[in-house]
Amino acid sequence: MDFSPYKALLNRMIPLSYQQDTETLLTSLLPDADSQTRYQLLAELNRLKAPCLRVLDLRKLFPGQCRPMPHRGLNHMLPPRLEQRFMQLLGQYNGEYTRGLYETLLAELAAMRKQPAMLNATPWHQPSFGTRRQEPRLQFVTPVHLHLDDGDIQANSLDISVNGLMATLPSRLTLPEEVAVSFPELAQQPGMGALVEPKRYRLTAVPQGDKGRIQLRRIEQNGAWDQALGQFIEQNQSRYGHDAQDLFDTARAQCWGQALLETGLGQSLFFDEQGRLQEVLCNRFGKKLLESWRHERPGDLLASLLPPACVLDMAARQHEPVFLYSFRVQGKKETYYFAAEQHRLEKENLLGQFVSEGQRAGTLQLYHLGIRPVLFTDQIADNLDALGRERLAPLKWQLWLTPLPAPELATPLPANARPLLPFRVLPEPRPIRLVSLRQPSQRRETRFRFETPVELLLEGATVNGVTEDISVEGLKLTLNQPVELTLPALVQLNLPELNKLGRDWNLKKLPYRLVNLSEGGRVLHLHAQDQGKGHAASRFFRALLAQNQDKLRARPESVQQPAWMMWLTRQALQQLAGPAFLLGRNDGGFYVQGSLASPVRQRLMTLLTDDKGQAQLGRLISRQLLQSIATTLQRPNGKSHLVAEIWLAADAAGSGSPQLQLNPDPAEQQRLLDGQRRVTVCLAVVNRLQLRQLDFYVPEWHRLTEASLYKTQLLEQSLAELALQCQVFNITDLAQRRCRLSAPATGPAPLPG
Repeated sequence: MDFSPYKALLNRMIPLSYQQDTETLLTSLLPDADSQTRYQLLAELNRLKAPCLRVLDLRKLFPGQCRPMPHRGLNHMLPPRLEQRFMQLLGQYNGEYTRGLYETLLAELAAMRKQPAMLNATPWHQPSFGTRRQEPRLQFVTPVHLHLDDGDIQANSLDISVNGLMATLPSRLTLPEEVAVSFPELAQQPGMGALVEPKRYRLTAVPQGDKGRIQLRRIEQNGAWDQALGQFIEQNQSRYGHDAQDLFDTARAQCWGQALLETGLGQSLFFDEQGRLQEVLCNRFGKKLLESWRHERPGDLLASLLPPACVLDMAARQHEPVFLYSFRVQGKKETYYFAAEQHRLEKENLLGQFVSEGQRAGTLQLYHLGIRPVLFTDQIADNLDALGRERLAPLKWQLWLTPLPAPELATPLPANARPLLPFRVLPEPRPIRLVSLRQPSQRRETRFRFETPVELLLEGATVNGVTEDISVEGLKLTLNQPVELTLPALVQLNLPELNKLGRDWNLKKLPYRLVNLSEGGRVLHLHAQDQGKGHAASRFFRALLAQNQDKLRARPESVQQPAWMMWLTRQALQQLAGPAFLLGRNDGGFYVQGSLASPVRQRLMTLLTDDKGQAQLGRLISRQLLQSIATTLQRPNGKSHLVAEIWLAADAAGSGSPQLQLNPDPAEQQRLLDGQRRVTVCLAVVNRLQLRQLDFYVPEWHRLTEASLYKTQLLEQSLAELALQCQVFNITDLAQRRCRLSAPATGPAPLPG
């Protein structure tokens, strides 16, 4: 029965039913209802008054705001606003926690989340590291004995690894720093008897808000324990090994990071130890950026714009953001290119002249540069194949190149390009490698899943294995033991089972060329040497596929993200040029869905972090401003990004909240920079996200699907709400220098492209 027409009546009857007879009350309030309706309303009323045993724990919805609220044996965690509402509802339900109270509070919570609110605080995320597991562990519950001086305590494990343990105590007890631990139940299983002997563990952490959960690290090494726990984890990894919540958080942060890479302004460049440009991680907007440096090939002047000497000089002063100015002038016979850093132009008192000449040519560009060393610490590096390791080995430095609005002079200086001749860049038509975030498929033909024994012949030795997929031109093999080969290499192999199919086929000593090696030498990617009519395996597989194609299962032709590509993207995200915010939009308006940290910009991170360590975009941008920017981006005028300069002026002593101004005029800028205030200038770059154009290549996504379909659906729903992206840069130094130019422009110039 639909009770929505009677909702107001039921809410009125509940407090009255505790003092009056329910049936008499229902008859007096609803005299025209038939007996069946009265019976169902009476049953619903009794259901709403029944006791509820569900705990209200809203810490994930309101992080840092909830406080414990015990009530008749249940410890609820509610924010102050809902705590007050909870007490009001208790008065209506005669002081009892009932199903009606629980459902009413959840309905009001859903309505509250749809209402517009201030930009919410979120935790800072580090999207580059993935699931940071030092060793495999199981989400497994089994009795654990903690051996103390005054007796033993039985606890229950929450997860187990070879050297670590998380457990829950039966009561809130104070444990010593070191404690002996044993697993009596696990010790009864075959081959695990060693676990009955206690070993010493050290208490490493007690999660806040839950004193009953402890984390322990084993400090007493024992080979029998290592073997028993390792065997137990390996046997049960597929069933108990995935922590759905950890995978959910990791996959979501990785998707946020990939959305930033694909739609952001910045380009991530990688250099070798000598400062030579090796890789350019290029998104859709980056292609427009490289168009401005077209010479003979797209983007080949980028290496000239950032010569090795300039890169090594920036590497020596990593913590200083660099602002690079550049422009090009079309002469009668050739094009002249100029580029210089801001501090050098200031040192030679040529900043105004450089800006004036660039403005006169109409090609002035300004870039924000941030360089950091490459870190080979990501877990994906362990899974690189031979080609990936060869490609990534030379990389030493990673640089973010981000275009910014260039300053303009209301009255350009007299034309005089002669002083700028030392800043002329000589083009080197050396092509650079552009790494597209959307890797094209390397498959030239359909491959089919097919397993058959194979023998690899290596200098008189034979290594056995099995084929993973087949095609006319190549094979993918998995060997029983790893091999060491140098790429490229010529190998020979036998197909013993297929060779028995007929005398017409001689499938022995087949020549193949090794094109790649992965998984430590266990997986080989082979290409038929001189394939065609003269290659026995090519002829055999052509005939096999022609006759049995409907029986074989083709491997999917979807684009696969190679491990080296995922490593490049995560390396770029490890050290962002500035913190970024991913904003979602639902019926109630905009909200911050994710905050990506930039550890190399500590001052900016401090400015955007509240006293509880949460990210606060609302300190810079109001909801009204975001709404205005979103409306502008939705107009069909071709704009992809919008910028806003936010000036924060605080007292020299740092007391009080800073005064915030948006895009102040030049006179106001000069007043703020008069030396009486501490000024911070931030540039917020906002663009609209279109998720249907993005493809997320996240390894944790597949593991999350295996662990929890519900969490995967939640992730898809949250990503569907993504609407805006905002990246913040600290341009205080740039703004101070710009204000020293004569007659600066009235507002920031548009972004290039």
